[in-house]
Amino acid sequence: MIPWFEYNVVQIGPLPIQVWGFFVALGMLISMWILNREAKRLSLNAEPLLDVALKMIVSGVVFARLFHVLFYEPAHFLTNPLELFAIWHGGLSSFGGVFGALLVFVWAVKKKKLERAKLTLYSNLLAYGALFGWLVGRIGCVMIHDHLGAPCDCFLAFDSPDGKRLDMAFLEILFLLPLAIVFLVLRKRKVQHLFAPLLFVYYGILRFILDFWRAEPSFATGDARYLGLTPAQYFAILLVFLGIHMLKKKK
Repeated sequence: MIPWFEYNVVQIGPLPIQVWGFFVALGMLISMWILNREAKRLSLNAEPLLDVALKMIVSGVVFARLFHVLFYEPAHFLTNPLELFAIWHGGLSSFGGVFGALLVFVWAVKKKKLERAKLTLYSNLLAYGALFGWLVGRIGCVMIHDHLGAPCDCFLAFDSPDGKRLDMAFLEILFLLPLAIVFLVLRKRKVQHLFAPLLFVYYGILRFILDFWRAEPSFATGDARYLGLTPAQYFAILLVFLGIHMLKKKK
């Protein structure tokens, strides 16, 4: 059993720091730093890639919020419309973020913002940076516990005020760490072309499985269900198929 803790705001002198927002922003910065470093290591022009990556982050945040509002808590935001802008309270859909980022990437390809001959390399570098940024951003979710899961007596549960509960963000970090290790090994062996498809397949399968332990709608932190599955599980299936399609194209 993991002892309970919760940090929403940390006061540094007169300045209140929103813990969730801090880690999400830090994760984005780390992703951009990794992307810049890897592009230079491979003798690529990092500037257009970083420009597209920044647009992907902005679009990802916007669509992450929209997906959360539309698929998870539409009734709540209809009665509390100002909460739509309070993203520091949490409430970003992972797959909304993926959709928003992919949308910008497709736009960049069509507008020739990136060299078409290097699109495979670009997409894999983006996936590599995104994984490590995502892990850091998820720490913020654990700090505020905005993704508490189902009641559980296992050793990975938190002793929350509502009883022994899983924290889905904590589990995500835990089970994404092996993929991060694989990515570091592949990087050393210069096998960059597998980053994006592996991330899509692995995360899609992981998220589909983990969501069976997400809290039911009867809990305050519960997720909506559609035909027995969460919205994320449907998007996870699509992500797995996309990753498999990418792997087949490599052959």
